[in-house]
This record gives sequence, structure tokens and C-alpha cells, in this order.
Amino acid sequence: MAAAPGLLTIGEFARRSGLSIRALRLYDRIGLLRPVEVVDGSGYRRYASRQLYAGRLIALLRRLDMPLTEITEVVGAPGPEAAERLAGYWTAVERRLAAQRELADRLVRNLAGETPAPDDGAWQVSVREVAEQHVVSEMRYVTAAELGWIGDATARLTELADRSGGAAGPRFVVFHGEVNEDADGPVEVCLPVRAEAAGRAEPAHREAYIPVVKGHFEPPQILSIYDAVRRWVRDHGYTAVASPREVYGYAADPDAAAPGDLVCDVALPFR
Repeated sequence: MAAAPGLLTIGEFARRSGLSIRALRLYDRIGLLRPVEVVDGSGYRRYASRQLYAGRLIALLRRLDMPLTEITEVVGAPGPEAAERLAGYWTAVERRLAAQRELADRLVRNLAGETPAPDDGAWQVSVREVAEQHVVSEMRYVTAAELGWIGDATARLTELADRSGGAAGPRFVVFHGEVNEDADGPVEVCLPVRAEAAGRAEPAHREAYIPVVKGHFEPPQILSIYDAVRRWVRDHGYTAVASPREVYGYAADPDAAAPGDLVCDVALPFR
């Protein structure tokens, strides 16, 4: 059916805007791009030529994978504000892609040098007594993508410890809460120092632990090690008394270690 003078049928508008008829019907329902006229009885939609700019803009924003809720805000905003919203969206996309690229690179390296893991439940758990320690520490809320902060915190704590005679034991990193792409811990980096140095006391405790080789150091393998330690504590009738941690008491640098090199222990204090 021909459109009224000056108006475009939905088919013509779809062809000229680059949007499908199905998409236009959806955008009408959600209020993103409503036709200027809907014919009574037939329900035919009519669009004005001036709406082609919005239609073409929507088509381009969809090519950026922008969600419809954010497209609605961009299309409904004046030019400068729309530009600011688009720039903010794309900055967030680039940050997410950078984090995903880093994760993909880690997984590629991990899988390429992976050491075969034991069958589930076959991890060897040991127990040790840990004396009271004085530690200097930094704690921060970080997601998995922000765990590079640990290296920076370690450097600062090492410099602080050197002022009072150096570290008195291996560095350990305490995970006080879940850390993943959505959860941010917090995470605490601790470095033991001499008792007379400034810092806090880490209570004496027993801990169950599993040594971790480089080939099991990255997720998902290391997450299975955490599960195994927790399961061992529970199955033996004990109770965790502090948050799980990674204890770095080996000579190998986790960043430069070979797949079979020991890099840390995953440990859980219990009673």
C-alpha cells in the first residue's frame, strides 16, 4: 500500500535506513523509533523522511553491539551529549576487550604449558603449624582483571620491609572474598617482618596446604586446588578460621617459571 504524501512505508523506510522490518516493529514497541502514523484497522506504519537520520544512526550503533537501552539514550540526547555517551560506551568496551584479551592470552599460555592435573580428589594435602607473624600489608578491592595490583603492592611492601631489616618470611596473599570478573574480594598482600617493625600480628595457626606448580597456577586449575583444600578441611571435621591464601615460599618467579616449577602453596587455616 502506498504511503500518504510525504511519508514512507515501513518497507521503504527499512530499505533506506538499513534496518529490517522486524527491527522497526521492535523499536516501535519499545519506544526507540516510533512511526509518525499507524493506519487504523490495518496497522500499517508510516515514517517521516526526517526519521531516516535516527534510523541510520540506530543501524550504525547496533553494529557497535550497543545495547538498545543505551541506544535509546544516545538517540534521544542532543548532539554533544549523544557524543559523550557514545564515547563513554566505547571506552568501557575497550577496557572490557583489553581485560578479555589479557585473560585469553593467559589461558593460551596456560593451556600450552599445562601440566596434567590429578584426578578430582587426588590432590595431596599437607598440614603445618604456622607461628605468629608480624606483617606489613596492603588490602584492596580488585576484580580478576585487576590482580596485577598484587605485583605493585609487593614492591611497595618489600621497600617498606627493607627499612627494618628485610622480610622475615615468605610473602602471602589472602583472598578475603571471591575474586572473578564480577566480584572484587578484597585481596590482602602480606609480607612478614621482624616483630619490632611496624605492622599487624598474624595469629599462629594450623593450615592445610597444597603445593602449586606453574602449570596449575592459572584458572581454572588453581580454583580446583582451592576447592580441594576446602573439601579436605570439611571432610576431616575441621573448621576454617581464616581466609584462604597463596603462600609464595619457593624460589621460582611465577611469571618466569617452567610448567613443573613450584610457585606457591594454596593454604587454608583451620582448627
